[in-house]
Amino acid sequence: MQLLNTSNITLERASNLKRTSGFIMAFLVMETTKQLCNYGLSESHGGKYPLPSTLLVLLIESTKLFIVLLYAVCTKESMREWRVCWRQCAPAALYFCTNLLYLVSLPSTSPPLWMILIQTRTLYTALSYVVVFGRELKAVQLVGCLLVAGSLPAARMSELHAGRHTLTTPVIIASQVAAGLSTGASLVVELLLKNDKRSMVEQQVWLYMWGAAMAAVSFAAQADFTLSHLDLRVGTASSVGYVAAAVGASALAGLCVPIVVKNLDTIAKDYMAALNNALLSVMTAMLFPMSFTLNHLYLLSLAVLVSGIWLYEKKRCPCWPPSPQDLLPEPQQDTEEKGEKIPPV
Repeated sequence: MQLLNTSNITLERASNLKRTSGFIMAFLVMETTKQLCNYGLSESHGGKYPLPSTLLVLLIESTKLFIVLLYAVCTKESMREWRVCWRQCAPAALYFCTNLLYLVSLPSTSPPLWMILIQTRTLYTALSYVVVFGRELKAVQLVGCLLVAGSLPAARMSELHAGRHTLTTPVIIASQVAAGLSTGASLVVELLLKNDKRSMVEQQVWLYMWGAAMAAVSFAAQADFTLSHLDLRVGTASSVGYVAAAVGASALAGLCVPIVVKNLDTIAKDYMAALNNALLSVMTAMLFPMSFTLNHLYLLSLAVLVSGIWLYEKKRCPCWPPSPQDLLPEPQQDTEEKGEKIPPV
């Protein structure tokens, strides 16, 4: 079953892992830094943020908007021809809700466990490709996606084995809502980046502008908040440094996402973040040993997760003999000539 006529759109990869390796490494480094800085910001203030989550999202989106506008000025982008893009409102709203759920839930659980919880977005993305866009999904790829989802029980058992109860039902529910929203946002962004006639810079400007506007409205709606509620008293210099590091790392990680999605696809972005979780786990265990420890059950969940990702990308099990179709080279598609592009709004 296919819900969308894809005759005039494309979601094909415009590049490969080798040619995009520089952006991939930048994304992985910034993603790890983002997770550690945000968690450290919470831990340094007794399990809560010194700023409201809406204000943090506003600072992050504003930073991304500033960097993209600065890039547009430096590259002499023709900004006079830009027109308001309402299409970016939908992914901006989804990302805004996702970021809020992430910031609200992170003080309750460690970054590696949160990353494993939301990795079900790989399964959601694969199913969306099949149902919405009619993309072929081989049986071994489905098995890989199920293994990704199957890493969740092992992750929860690892926490129980360590004597912690951070993976509560509300955290699990929040993670799955965040995974679903993130999947929807990434797919819409991928669709627009690969098909809209607007430049990538223009699209990102509107995406971050709408995101900042939504965060500003939400922050202003907190009528009980005053500047006196800012909790930067505990080690003022270090607190401000933590906030700056968390905002900067989150912004840079967010800027790498559309580049990876445009050149590869949403599911590649998802499983690369999952692979990076191995490094994140080691770093978290070293920096926050009281909140997270490596044990055999967690390593099992990580192994199951990586195995599922590997099966999805390889598209066949190594113990199965390759079919004649597997031995044929994959057809090269010219994404510039395939169908009509979505006109700008």
